Amino acid sequence: MIDIHCHILPAIDDGPAAVEESVEMCRMAASDGINTVVATPHFNSVSSNDDPARVMAAAAELDAACRREGIPLKVLAGADVSISSELPTYLKTVPHLTINRTGRYFLAEFPHNHVLPNWERFFLSLLASGFVPIITHPERNAWFMNNPDALFPVVAKGVMVQITAMSLTGEFGEDAQEVSLYLLRHNLAHVIATDAHSVTYRPPVLSEALSLAADLIGPEKARRLVEDIPSAIIEGKPIALDAPLSPGARKTGLF
Repeated sequence: MIDIHCHILPAIDDGPAAVEESVEMCRMAASDGINTVVATPHFNSVSSNDDPARVMAAAAELDAACRREGIPLKVLAGADVSISSELPTYLKTVPHLTINRTGRYFLAEFPHNHVLPNWERFFLSLLASGFVPIITHPERNAWFMNNPDALFPVVAKGVMVQITAMSLTGEFGEDAQEVSLYLLRHNLAHVIATDAHSVTYRPPVLSEALSLAADLIGPEKARRLVEDIPSAIIEGKPIALDAPLSPGARKTGLF
């Protein structure tokens, strides 16, 4: 399995404070069946995490630590990118913002409680420029939780969606779980990732969520969300996605 969203680098954002915990997270991920992790520290226009040399060096150092420790896990560089009007410039000038520095796919994080005005048009303009936004954990965003069908038009155009493993397993609450299931049923989710931050309260584990997804949409389709599609993302290859199913009733009438 491949985890494209993981806060695993030490002392950079709200992930592990020390390299020892980063290594333990790598060990935990490998034990769960994950063979590749994209280290994705938060990035925004006012953060101190925007030095690409620092992020890429930290990812390379953690990857080397895995080899020294005999942990069968590859660590790549990426970022969890906050949406802002400056984003098109950042994507062109800050290499680690696209996953594995391929210049194609990037994680796009909205604020927790709302979306930005004209976000659909903004994302479609990024697609037209050759960048593919992967919306991170909309099932945990208050606005998307009440408007999951709003994803349909942009997904139909090629925008992608990542849901969190712990949302599927219910550890972020019943509402986040129900929205995750709805997105899976309607082909509105393309990747399951851990969004891990530690070895304890948010660990790098995918296997339980994969099992639940397999029960819902079938083993082959579920495996694509943690293997085939993430593999194409880290290689910067085009992806043939299943067409989203027509929106149904709103959340209050579904669950």
